[in-house]
Amino acid sequence: MKLKTFPVSGIQNEVLNWSMGLFLAFSAVDLIDHWTAAPNEGQSLFVEAFASMQSHTGIQIAEAVLLLATKLAMWEALRRGLKKTNHFFLQLGVILLMLLDTFMTVASCLPSTVMGTDGNTVHAVCQSTAHLLTQFYLSCYTVSFLIQATLGIGLATVFAGRIRWYGASLLLCPLLTSILNMVYLYIYNNVFMIDNTVL
Repeated sequence: MKLKTFPVSGIQNEVLNWSMGLFLAFSAVDLIDHWTAAPNEGQSLFVEAFASMQSHTGIQIAEAVLLLATKLAMWEALRRGLKKTNHFFLQLGVILLMLLDTFMTVASCLPSTVMGTDGNTVHAVCQSTAHLLTQFYLSCYTVSFLIQATLGIGLATVFAGRIRWYGASLLLCPLLTSILNMVYLYIYNNVFMIDNTVL
């Protein structure tokens, strides 16, 4: 008989609910952070204040660490449920995802450029180290994508009910996100370039 739910204690349920809520809140702040930049001339006072606050690397590192903490708490709840049902390889996949998320957060928080005393950007690390960090992040992202897809297939085939739907979402959501990112890059690189050459 396929399980439809995991036995989860009340404390784990509260941790999972709070982690999910905080993850959504921090994701919204992170999304706003990536859509704002240094304030331009003529922007409203609110936009200038928010964009100036978000441009500090300390705040971006805090956002990344808080997002990581909420993700790890949610992955831990899934890992404990898989441990109770004795699914070793699915549990191993969750542990690897936890490690890869941690590695990607650390790699993204390491500064590659800093502001000099004269206001210009100065390379904090040499170009080869910055390239190595970028390649490390992309490699971790690719492996994480493959493990997440495998975990999604495993959950969808082994379990039933909500766990099966969660497994399907682990497989389909990153796939849909990747397709939308490719469409966005195509539009940005090809359509907007044609418009700029016409102008």
